[in-house]
Amino acid sequence: MSSGNGVITRREAIKRISGATLGAGLSPAARAAQSEARPSSGPSRQSNSSKQPNVLWITGEGVPQHALSCYGSRLIHTPNIDRIANEGMRFENSFTTNALCSPARATLLTGKYNHLNGMIANPGESAEIVPHFEASQETLPKILKRHGYQTGTVGKWHLPANPGEVGFDYFVYKEGAGGPYYDPNGYLQNPSLGSTVIEKRSYPGYETDNVTDLVIQGIQQFDKPFFMMVQYFNAHRPFDPPHQYEHLYDAIRIPEPATFWDDYSMRASPAKEARMRIADMMDFHPPQDLTDRQRQQWNYHQFMAHFLGTLRAQDDNIGRLFDFLDKAGLAENTIIIYTTDHGFFLGDHGWFDKRFMYEQALKVPWMIRHPGRIKAGSVTTEWTANIDNAPTVLDLLGIPIPEEMQGKSLVPVFQGQTPADRPRSMYYHYYGFGAPHWVLPHYGIRTDRYKLISYYTINEWELFDLEKDPDEMENLFVWGGYKVHPAYEAVAHDLAAQLKSLRAEYKDTTGPPVQLFPVSSYN
Repeated sequence: MSSGNGVITRREAIKRISGATLGAGLSPAARAAQSEARPSSGPSRQSNSSKQPNVLWITGEGVPQHALSCYGSRLIHTPNIDRIANEGMRFENSFTTNALCSPARATLLTGKYNHLNGMIANPGESAEIVPHFEASQETLPKILKRHGYQTGTVGKWHLPANPGEVGFDYFVYKEGAGGPYYDPNGYLQNPSLGSTVIEKRSYPGYETDNVTDLVIQGIQQFDKPFFMMVQYFNAHRPFDPPHQYEHLYDAIRIPEPATFWDDYSMRASPAKEARMRIADMMDFHPPQDLTDRQRQQWNYHQFMAHFLGTLRAQDDNIGRLFDFLDKAGLAENTIIIYTTDHGFFLGDHGWFDKRFMYEQALKVPWMIRHPGRIKAGSVTTEWTANIDNAPTVLDLLGIPIPEEMQGKSLVPVFQGQTPADRPRSMYYHYYGFGAPHWVLPHYGIRTDRYKLISYYTINEWELFDLEKDPDEMENLFVWGGYKVHPAYEAVAHDLAAQLKSLRAEYKDTTGPPVQLFPVSSYN
């Protein structure tokens, strides 16, 4: 029934649309589970714009900026992701501090670099590096719960901690990094709101559709302002698109990026040694009679067709989330954020995967929609990194930001301001050397124009002038060593000093100290 003043309550609005809107999109198993989990009674609140806003935080898996049409992609149209940008603000300069799944997701939750939150690498990738994530540390969902929010996370988790103990009232996740996409082997879920118990359940169907079904199911159970993290698996190996998109690109030639035939001759040795080349992918079973060049092109087309098909499914499902919020009367009072854990190489430098501090892995989409608070269609060149996400959410909701969080709120940027302390450079640290890709550990600094990378375990450096070499093809150090091009001697020394300062600012004592190399030039 409606409230006494005639306003339809939040729970009533959701119930009115659940049969017609959600039933068609849910698998039979998900519909059954939804029916079992939906509360039959309890307090409700009005779906009213004067109330504390909800937060829907969508995290994609390995989607680089240039894969989305709102960032200029001509390979795919992503209208639903674009809607977030078109009805809010899009960031051009958004970065991850460690281009790897688990570390990036830990930073999103804590607002801290990995040397402080403990998640320096993916679990199980290296015998030498054992990441940890203490459930007892402060997290965004814990803080929101203390301030009256109900919290949920659905989809990818990939952290060695119980989501319930990290602050989530409702959680459903898959073990491991991803796949298979069709009929995956069980989901880990708590049986009731607030429980930290984990049960194994099955939801047959396509993974991305299931995540959306289960997000909607979770929101239906909430009767307070909510914070819901939607953590899609795609586009991740094994890159399985839904059946309706399996042949979407069969008759289309997908152009290779400009750096596709990179031979790594002008780079430090880790670029050549890394094992993530498109030519070596066996995922798509290339014909045996192809030459090396033919196999690289054949693999690239298969890889991109699969990747873009899974991304299309993700965009479709974000459209389903919009439909749900619109019809439930929640869209105007729900902040929607879209980002990804890291970028991805889509044939750039002849690679797939991520990890390196090169632009395609380093830069991530970041956009936010908040009707009435953020101007629609706005684009900013201000900088942000994933340490800023948690502080930004707290500030938007009027909740104090803990001192231990290392990021800065973006709320002044939303208001058209540029505070004096907004960063114009960013610090990166990747640790996870190991199978299957064998990318060496490195830390570095990126500024407006330059990027300096230290592969500190082998004493090699890379310096790129992004203004003159945006494709990062020419390392300005000879053979990665200490001899730098004479025109860049002062630049290199200054960047090393800035890098040392950033490591101190962020309290990173992992890895060796920055060595301020002697100024020397080419022979």
